[in-house]
Amino acid sequence: AKEAKEAKEAKEAKEAPPKRDKDKEGGKKEGKKREEPAAADKAAAEREKLLKKVIKEGGKKGVEIEGAADMGGLEFFCTTLESPEGDVGLLEASMTAMNAEPDPDAEDRKGCSGRVGKMIFSAGVQQLAMVAYVPAGSAEKVLLADWLHHVCAAVQGEVASPPAAAESPDGGLAASAVAKADADAGKFPLKDKDTAMAAAFAFLRSKGAFPEDNDDSDDDMIFGDDCNLDDYD
Repeated sequence: AKEAKEAKEAKEAKEAPPKRDKDKEGGKKEGKKREEPAAADKAAAEREKLLKKVIKEGGKKGVEIEGAADMGGLEFFCTTLESPEGDVGLLEASMTAMNAEPDPDAEDRKGCSGRVGKMIFSAGVQQLAMVAYVPAGSAEKVLLADWLHHVCAAVQGEVASPPAAAESPDGGLAASAVAKADADAGKFPLKDKDTAMAAAFAFLRSKGAFPEDNDDSDDDMIFGDDCNLDDYD
């Protein structure tokens, strides 16, 4: 009987599931919890740093556009920004910075181009981001939705944010779109950027909102994507 009892106990001990080390498991969970907030905090800090860079670039570009508009009497402009790297949300922040009222107490003048309609582009690895803006004073000349749809058609783009009130001292509307990369089809954001910008300028010219090409004039240099507007301040 004693041997049978011992055999039974041995069998039960063998079949029983192993005991869980609650302290050890709890430590792993707690460690994971600590890692997740740390990673999230790091990502948020990097995003904030990038946003500051984007706003700085946008503010500077706005001043350059203001100067070019004053010199050439332009109502509309198209250009690219590098720091958003195809992120449409960051490119929207760029547009806001470009249109912002200048801070009279700031050491450097920033923004200032809210009166100039714009379409801006940023090429990333995965997509081309596009943001368009038409101030209230130019709305009768160029319809924002038509302008953006025309450009999207040229690069198989899709509207990301439909026209809505712009964050600009000059009022108006803003909208955004993206054109996804497709390597198999030979479709790349950098190539789409050039195609989209050409389409944006062509639409403006069709509406009499941008000067026609003139091969005899060097003024067209300041309207291109590769120009350095600082040279014309």
